[in-house]
Amino acid sequence: MRRFLVCRYICFVLALTAFGGWGCSEARNSPDSLAQNTPAVQHLPVEEVYQILQNQPGAMVIDVRTQEEFSGPLGHIAGAQLKPVQEMQTWAAQIDSLKDRQVILICRTVNRSGKAAEYLRSRGFTNLVAVQGGMVEWNNKGYPVEK
Repeated sequence: MRRFLVCRYICFVLALTAFGGWGCSEARNSPDSLAQNTPAVQHLPVEEVYQILQNQPGAMVIDVRTQEEFSGPLGHIAGAQLKPVQEMQTWAAQIDSLKDRQVILICRTVNRSGKAAEYLRSRGFTNLVAVQGGMVEWNNKGYPVEK
């Protein structure tokens, strides 16, 4: 009986593997398949991001925190655009024309910016950076902020 169940399980797995993609032409154009063909998101420490901002003034900084956090005690990076992660489907469509531009995403630590970066990657953005440690670490290092 056990041998029969093992054999049946193996056949089931093989069948799933063999026929799993049939009839799914949309899957080739899905955000997930597009993300597989797009470079991975870079997660960089604040020191490297600060250097990028000093040397590449064309980089776009997107702060994905809430308005309260953006205006709060941690402040924000000068020139950063506030685009809350809760609204990312709306604002991502607005910046689709900038898919090849360097986009630096920052939040409080790295959770929301990482999520936003992966979403933008799935839309075909190719030069994405999520800031490790976010604004907490940016402040800890003493880098300039606007409040």
